[in-house]
Amino acid sequence: DEAPFDGIILTAAGDTIPTRILDQLKPHGVLVAPVGSPSRQTLLRLRGDGNGDFVQEELGPVSFVPLPGGIG
Repeated sequence: DEAPFDGIILTAAGDTIPTRILDQLKPHGVLVAPVGSPSRQTLLRLRGDGNGDFVQEELGPVSFVPLPGGIG
């Protein structure tokens, strides 16, 4: 109910970043999230370009707990 947000930080990893989370960002918002399998995850930063697309940047390998319920 509070969306859209300037930034979102996910603290659990999924195989992908769910679209419904990206939809909650402002056009120039930033999302930081771990993505990947439990044995191989990467921390990603996605920045909105203002046109509905995102610029993705890999920040390095990480190890987070899985998202509950297999979301993502």
